[in-house]
Amino acid sequence: MNFKNIFKVVASLIMVATLSYSSGTLVDLHGTKGQPDKELGAMVKKLNTIGFEAVGKNEHIETHYYNKYKEKNLDLLNFYPVIDKKTMRELILANPDFGAYAPFNLLAFKKLEKDGGDTTWYGHLDADTMLKIIGDKDEARAKKFKEMVAKLDKLVISEMKPTEEKKLTYSGNLPKKPLLKMVMKFNKPDDIEDFVESFVMKHDGLFAKKEFVIAGFLDLKFEYGDLDLPFDKYDAYWVSSLCHFGFSNTVFNHGDPHAGVFAPCSVYFYIPKGKNELHVGYATVDNWISTTGIKDEKKIAYMKKISKSVEKAFTELGFVREDSLPKEDTTKAPKKEEKKVEKSSTKKVSSNSSDVSAQLAELKDMVAKLTKEVKSIKKILNED
Repeated sequence: MNFKNIFKVVASLIMVATLSYSSGTLVDLHGTKGQPDKELGAMVKKLNTIGFEAVGKNEHIETHYYNKYKEKNLDLLNFYPVIDKKTMRELILANPDFGAYAPFNLLAFKKLEKDGGDTTWYGHLDADTMLKIIGDKDEARAKKFKEMVAKLDKLVISEMKPTEEKKLTYSGNLPKKPLLKMVMKFNKPDDIEDFVESFVMKHDGLFAKKEFVIAGFLDLKFEYGDLDLPFDKYDAYWVSSLCHFGFSNTVFNHGDPHAGVFAPCSVYFYIPKGKNELHVGYATVDNWISTTGIKDEKKIAYMKKISKSVEKAFTELGFVREDSLPKEDTTKAPKKEEKKVEKSSTKKVSSNSSDVSAQLAELKDMVAKLTKEVKSIKKILNED
């Protein structure tokens, strides 16, 4: 094997490794010295000037941690779930999975002074990372989503006038399936609104028993109707902000407040128009583990435990995972053709089965030669 072929092989291996490995930005944090409570409050009040709104104002969560667990590890922890409803309407109509970040969290936190906490940091999950988790690869929609997020960034910087900034990045792959999506079949109700109301009460009651908190609720079907904006693709669509206090205290109040960009978790529900099926989806905790840099094995095990309890609760409500459902059958013609190809393929493999050992031996010999030649190249380069 000559050098040209060696370099082709090496280049191919590098390309394969690169394509199977990804990295990205978790959050661009901006900082202000001290604890700018008034400035944060004033900034949030101006969200409506750019078409955004705060669905909730969960401020000084660290106080609740102290009252419940008697642990004081932060000076400030604020969650502002925010949404631009008009822009998100177009995106959700195109792809319901945009609900995973409708709203998304504008996070603010400050560590204790003894832990170097002289600065309040604020920011949100990176737009490209949100798009990766949503799984939407349409360029026009990505552009619209990023322009929407950029509006928020511009306002935050203009109002807060940060004096510091830092970028938190991650290396590695997001989960193969960043969203957990499930579906529940139901009998056609007399009134869809009564059905939704009854389900929401049952849902909230079950999650309350499992020590979860519903930190926010946004009925987008109602909101768009109130705004006289068409939203006929869905008979119902709402987003519930889900929190688990023990989970959040374990993560945010014990060394990883930046992971709050993922909280509270937006769980989106929708009923496609004319269909008797309720869909639910949300970004899994595996996204947190892949991107936030959390390494503590006990903490990760606890996070996964709570994550499993969420899926279990939806199973109790009657949902099944979409990826566990049988795929819809196609036409009969392709099926016959597939069987024919399969039969032909099987025959071919059978006829060549006697050559497998020889092929393996040849491949093994080639790998050995390649290894030897690569070592020779390295030796030459070192001598030069």
